[in-house]
Amino acid sequence: MELVSDAAIVTGAAQGIGRGIAEKLMEHGVSVALTDVNIAEAQEVRDSLESQYDASAIAIECDVTDKEAVDRAVEVAVEEFGNIGILINNAGIGPITWIWEMDESEWDTVIDTALKGTFLNTKAVLDHMIENDIEGSIVNVSSINYEIATDGLSHYTAAKAGVSQFTKTVAGEVGRHDVRVNAVAPGATRTPLPEKHGLLEGKFGEEWLDRTPLERRFGEPEDIAKVVVFLCSDYAGWVTGETIAADGGQRIRGLHSYRGVLEEMNSE
Repeated sequence: MELVSDAAIVTGAAQGIGRGIAEKLMEHGVSVALTDVNIAEAQEVRDSLESQYDASAIAIECDVTDKEAVDRAVEVAVEEFGNIGILINNAGIGPITWIWEMDESEWDTVIDTALKGTFLNTKAVLDHMIENDIEGSIVNVSSINYEIATDGLSHYTAAKAGVSQFTKTVAGEVGRHDVRVNAVAPGATRTPLPEKHGLLEGKFGEEWLDRTPLERRFGEPEDIAKVVVFLCSDYAGWVTGETIAADGGQRIRGLHSYRGVLEEMNSE
């Protein structure tokens, strides 16, 4: 299996799924630009991964909702690695809030991070790919929430649905330039954010496990990263415009009410 490029940008790479994707790419010899708003954590990840793999990494502070920051991050990555042929749009957030309790700023932050950030990074990298005639692969991190609704995540589900539809449209536009665009849709995955809020524990965690046919476990960042690497390889050379779920089958049985279970847990 050969990857389409030996240089990549991964957004939101300082932890969780982003870090897992960066690590799996470097395991396959790809040099990675790790972009994140938390530069200290991104630098720690860079040092850790470079000590383990025979590939280079750089850490770049970048707010994916800021066009100037995104354009500069891409410029730095190109200056460091030359042609960039892989982009992983991973940055995203998803606080749980009833729609009637949600303020405009929270809605904007979730939508801008997941959807506007994906647009800005895609455009900046496509400008580079098309101008330099680079065969490329873009993988957007969506979520099984792009097609399954759940309480408390109206902003997140809207953003992820947008990411998956954006993926299809852009794939149709740039296929003529030998660039493939796909998305991966994780389910419940063991990362610092859900662990911090106790979302993988107690009744909440049991609800997830009861809906997971494969192995009855939570996903790990590596599970998602393997699908991403596949989509960046020649094995996926005839695949574009797709959103591939990596969820152990959780979407088959639907999702429970995040907020409802949390409220029940807190009332006990």
